[in-house]
Amino acid sequence: MLSAEKLLAMWEAGVNRRPLERAIGVLRTGGMERPGEKLEQLALGCRDGRLLSLREEAFGPEVSGAANCPHCGEAVEVSFRAEDIRLPEAEQPELLRLEHSGYALSFKLPTTEELLAVEMTGDEEADEQRLLRGCIAAAVRGDEPVAPEKLPAAVQEAVMQTMAACDPQAEVEIALTCPACRAAWSEIFDIESFFWNELQAWAGRMLREVHQLACAYGWSERQILALPPLRRSMYLNMVAE
Repeated sequence: MLSAEKLLAMWEAGVNRRPLERAIGVLRTGGMERPGEKLEQLALGCRDGRLLSLREEAFGPEVSGAANCPHCGEAVEVSFRAEDIRLPEAEQPELLRLEHSGYALSFKLPTTEELLAVEMTGDEEADEQRLLRGCIAAAVRGDEPVAPEKLPAAVQEAVMQTMAACDPQAEVEIALTCPACRAAWSEIFDIESFFWNELQAWAGRMLREVHQLACAYGWSERQILALPPLRRSMYLNMVAE
């Protein structure tokens, strides 16, 4: 498990930052950047796999949450282990190649760097098109180059399907069943937002505990954070008496 001091440093690295920048800040502060690499240039699935591993190191292997049934609105508890959705981190080629409907294409997997370069408008289809154009390095039909935006919809879809197949960790779906109406559906599990919400809630509680114990005993933040959780909890109970 990560120390309380390390967790607070990870939280600080993500505060007041956009989700994409926040994910990189948390990973870098958590020590998940390997020598000679840039986290921004990792394929999204690789990045998310590391976020999942860091989350497991921070809060343990069990993942619990809730979702609402899209059919009847019933609250559905969700519980699984990190290993249930973790896929092996594989080496990714710099460029992927695809031939489809007479077109030959080379493209790379989306990375945080590409996403940051795309000005997101909130229009899912338009944003997806911008990202796709940024990832396609070359497209030709016969000997003629083709601009990415001029590719037929079927070819663009084939590129996106190849991306998804080569980087499955980038979009993990959780199968759910409603206990009330028995409806079955699936939802995408966004490790970045899930982990951040956990980390932010934990940081809020921890800072309140530091404040209480510092006021009661005059200890420094470092001394309080170094206390084992059980001992810190017992001191808090005595302060509250």
